[in-house]
Amino acid sequence: MIKIIMGFWQNVDDECEYLGITRKELAEKADFSVHTISNGIKRDGMPAADLALRISKVLNIPLEKLLNINTEQQTASFLETEKQKQDKKIFSTYLPLVKKIHKLDDDSKKALFLIIDKMN
Repeated sequence: MIKIIMGFWQNVDDECEYLGITRKELAEKADFSVHTISNGIKRDGMPAADLALRISKVLNIPLEKLLNINTEQQTASFLETEKQKQDKKIFSTYLPLVKKIHKLDDDSKKALFLIIDKMN
């Protein structure tokens, strides 16, 4: 499923403000009417594909960002990456301890695990 979070034209307007270019400058460079942005924001409309692409090229920003497209797959991938980072951090933090525990004899391991269980 694809989710579009904020309107294309609002994103374009915000990006122009960030880059310090006027609506008129963008319209001239991307070859469209300056009123198109105002009307697009008011109507929360979507431009034609070719115009959206021209605008993204002029602003030097990926079209997906202007469209603010977020797919469930991208979200799942991001979450998995974050989980992997977290797991790696935990692993690297506790690996020295695990190695020491591994070297203990069985009775010492059992005693240690009993202590840990009582802590939870």
